[in-house]
Amino acid sequence: MRYQPLLFATCAALAIVSCKQKAEPEVASTTPNTTGIESVILKAEPANALSIAKIRQSVEPGQTITLAGKVIGNRAPFVEGRAMVVLGDPAKLTSCDLRPEDACATPWDVCCDEPGDIKNFTATIQVIDADGKLLKQGLKGVSGIQELSQLVVTGVIAEGSNADNLLVNATGIYVKP
Repeated sequence: MRYQPLLFATCAALAIVSCKQKAEPEVASTTPNTTGIESVILKAEPANALSIAKIRQSVEPGQTITLAGKVIGNRAPFVEGRAMVVLGDPAKLTSCDLRPEDACATPWDVCCDEPGDIKNFTATIQVIDADGKLLKQGLKGVSGIQELSQLVVTGVIAEGSNADNLLVNATGIYVKP
């Protein structure tokens, strides 16, 4: 019984000393963030890109694809603060900048094309993180991407896509010069 108070005092002293130790400061990681939009920008153009019209003929969620398109098809093709953009098939849709008589203020909206054609020949491209969530960074301006830019996109057709709604989770984006 004589050792019990001594054992208790030793444990209490160790607890007090360990509580007073300062935690090691966290060191900032020098590893670059590879989950941002910049990680999907490609330096070389992927081969064998298909048109949006061709891919829409057989939309299969989970299928890996490479498509070529132009940032057209909507008055606001970018979603501000999100990694999402609308691409149109330039073989099926004509942006107003290619119509000499058209002085449209937003030539990327393809307002002279039929609404059904716009729906049928566009795709929504998004960049998601490892958890499947849309990145909270806008695509506009990244590597020069803007309205009327021509892009080649590799990615996976997202769940829920169908003949009326083509959504692609981009794994690579090439901006044509």
